[in-house]
Order: sequence, then structure tokens, then C-alpha cells
Amino acid sequence: MSDRVVAQVSLRSAEGSSVLDADEPITSDNVDDYRAGTNAIEGAKEALRGLGFDVVQASEVGLSISGDKDRFEEVFDTTLKARSESADAEPGDRRAYEATEPVQVPDALAAFVDEITFPVPPEFH
Repeated sequence: MSDRVVAQVSLRSAEGSSVLDADEPITSDNVDDYRAGTNAIEGAKEALRGLGFDVVQASEVGLSISGDKDRFEEVFDTTLKARSESADAEPGDRRAYEATEPVQVPDALAAFVDEITFPVPPEFH
């Protein structure tokens, strides 16, 4: 079994846009334009689980997922590299990964998912 990886999934709204497409600040006046509908959220969750990922958290604009590094690389046709660990990393801390090649959203997810990103853990000073 390979390392566990966490990723953010940006969902498409009913109109096909996502928060990543916003060319203006997202406010209470326009936030509905970026919300994915219940069917899209549930469809994305079901498809991701079917591909072998755990859905950790869901919102109206995205999901947090986790899974094995090897599975991420296979499904999203990319290579993941561990980010260099910070000087204050503790043994057993979860590693953060970055894609060294563009992440490809497979056809099974294309109707629901705009983009997959790998969060960078905060550094505390």
C-alpha cells in the first residue's frame, strides 16, 4: 500500500462553471452561480468512491478526498511527488504531495468535476 494523499475536488455548478472560473469576487450576491446541485454533489461522491477514493468532506462547491498515492496517479494520469517537509515536521505527520504533471479528470468525473488540486499545509512561524 502506498502513502495516503489528500486532494480538493472543485465541482461544476449546474451551469458548468466552478469557483475557479470566477473573474469577480464571490459574494452573497453571486455565490449561487457557483454552487453545484445536490445531484452533482452526490454523483461526484458516488463516482469518486467507485474509483476507490474516500470522500472526507463535502460542500456545495467542492469535496475533500483521500486515497492511496498509487490510485491517484492511476486515475488522474499524473505523477505525485512529496513536497519537501518543513523543518518543524514531526515523525508521523502526513506528507503533502504535488502533481509533477497536469492532473487529468477522467471521463467518469468530467460532468461533475472541474479540477483536482493538492493542498499545501500551512507553515507556522
